[in-house]
Amino acid sequence: AGTGLTIFWPDGGIDTGPILLQKAVEISLEDTTGSLYFNKLFPLGVEALMEAVDMVREGTAPRIIQDESMATYEGLCREEDAVISWGESAAVVYNLIRGTNPQPGALTRFQGGDLKIFDCRLLPKPSSRPAGEVVEVGPEGFAVAASGGVVLVKRVQPRGSGKIGAPEYAESVALKAGDTLGN
Repeated sequence: AGTGLTIFWPDGGIDTGPILLQKAVEISLEDTTGSLYFNKLFPLGVEALMEAVDMVREGTAPRIIQDESMATYEGLCREEDAVISWGESAAVVYNLIRGTNPQPGALTRFQGGDLKIFDCRLLPKPSSRPAGEVVEVGPEGFAVAASGGVVLVKRVQPRGSGKIGAPEYAESVALKAGDTLGN
């Protein structure tokens, strides 16, 4: 999968002017929104902006009219967009967590309180455990069953607290295998 950036000729709207330049990057299976932006898109944007300035100065910058029938607008990702449904496939849960890291964080519940999940890893093992059940707690974090798979949670943020390692959180709330997230 991939994403990219576009440099527009300015007009009265947001991202509505003619296209001057577009660049693409690959999204790896380990990328988060944060790593994608800071490690790939931001540096590429600086290079693209310099390239665009040179094109304008040289008089070679195109004005490519956008196909409005293909245009979409993606709003801000809000907490209500980031609620984990553990009954979804493990890949969907994993992608939701990656896509909401570093902001706003993927939201679940434990012991009646909100818990945001940030760093995670998709484990290559199936699980027959009920969705949302903690499969194991270990030194890297805690593993949670989703449909057909397991997600290892590595960093979390309880409501009203800073981000902490999942092992530290698990110890602080006595999280153990058999507990259920999402309730």
